[in-house]
Amino acid sequence: MSSRRFLLHSAGFCLVILITALVGGCAQPDETSRNHILLITIDTLRADHLSSYGYPRATSPVLDSLADEGVRFDMPIVQWPKTGPSFASMFTSTYPKDNGIVRKIGTRLPDQFRMLAEVLKDQGYTTRAVVANGAVASEFNFNQGFDTYIESWKLTPPDDATDPTGAGMINQLVETILEDHQPDQPLFLWVHYLDPHFPYEAPEPWTDKFAGDELYDPAPKVEITQDKPRRQMMGIGREQVLDDSDELAFYVARYDAEIAYVDSKIGELIDFLDHKGLMQDTLTIVTSDHGESLGEHEYYFDHGRFSFQTCLRVPLIFHQPGVLDPRVDNSPAELLQLAPTLMEAAGVELLDGVWMQGESLWPRLLGQEFETPERFAFSEAGYAVKPLWQRTVTDGRYKLIYAQDWGEQRWLAGKENPFSLFDLQQDPGETENLIGRVEAPERRLKTALHRLWEEPPFEVEIEAVDGEFEHEEMDEETRRQLKALGYLQ
Repeated sequence: MSSRRFLLHSAGFCLVILITALVGGCAQPDETSRNHILLITIDTLRADHLSSYGYPRATSPVLDSLADEGVRFDMPIVQWPKTGPSFASMFTSTYPKDNGIVRKIGTRLPDQFRMLAEVLKDQGYTTRAVVANGAVASEFNFNQGFDTYIESWKLTPPDDATDPTGAGMINQLVETILEDHQPDQPLFLWVHYLDPHFPYEAPEPWTDKFAGDELYDPAPKVEITQDKPRRQMMGIGREQVLDDSDELAFYVARYDAEIAYVDSKIGELIDFLDHKGLMQDTLTIVTSDHGESLGEHEYYFDHGRFSFQTCLRVPLIFHQPGVLDPRVDNSPAELLQLAPTLMEAAGVELLDGVWMQGESLWPRLLGQEFETPERFAFSEAGYAVKPLWQRTVTDGRYKLIYAQDWGEQRWLAGKENPFSLFDLQQDPGETENLIGRVEAPERRLKTALHRLWEEPPFEVEIEAVDGEFEHEEMDEETRRQLKALGYLQ
């Protein structure tokens, strides 16, 4: 199959899941109750750089409108702040410690995990995706369950000036695959934009949209190491320098410009879908796979190494006028809860509202909870090998990070000090370690974290009835793009 044409994937094998009780047998809902589902994910988008999450720059008028008219979760976190592991958790509703997708890009998602798109396909949905990041390439099994799976970096652009992974191209591809789609056919559409991933190079006229504005402070500098091509801690390397600038404000403004650019393209996407009759009774979800560290904690223009909120906290917005009343949910939430939530929205009956390891957010979206139970959200991160990577838990107010590897400890609480505890209300920048100073929150979070990790590994039993699936080699275009993004050396 050529890598420079649309890759239209269909299931080549069938899996019989022996734990079908977890999805209640996937009973078909009433035809009139099914809605279109539009899932928009924006790579590397931290929540606190959106206007609707309190950011002073007007970066996101389109997303702000969706948030104002829908349900905005204020404290959602990803389960691993790296693209592949994050989406693996999101679409299988399993923690990284159990699905095995951790640390690095390019690990194939095990075939036995049933994916969100598969369940929706069984519900009668047409499942389509257009994605811009090679970290979710079909080689890594993220196409499982999709009728159509377009990988933009594998396509030949119309001309040399066109960025095959830019938001403009993504919209063009969406328009192409939906050209003949009829509004009466239930649609699950996943659109993944790569902007605003580093390097921060939004096209004109967005490139310097925020340069020199009232928030721009040229004083803080970024240390540049010329004898290293790339660097994360304490500065950057020569290959990461943009426009010969060493001003931190320059890079932050460029990052914000990328957000403004993709926000405008999301507005165009919604206009197109509305013109096609595909926005009526549509549940729209906006979120991200992870955030980005912009120099906080001396960590520059990257993600995945630490469990700080800059990389864990992402936007999570649900929009469906007439169904969801506008409000803000301040309780913690996990992105692995997204799959069971969309299943319930599609009419799937879940046993106790749970699928795999995720509890559906649908009752919270509908305002059906009259008492707020104690909730915890868990995440993992870091570069240490299994099982020494960081483990994190938050109750929304306090957050506990457990780092076992001394190389990571030295950047957190210090060598031989595995625990860090932060008050996210009083110290949103996570600069003051409260271990030993607030006994009750520390004990409560340590107990919750211990309880999760003491549970037996979550396993899915399967029976392959149509042969084994052949593992694909990484496509050359995928390898090239991942190198350009800094994922591969």
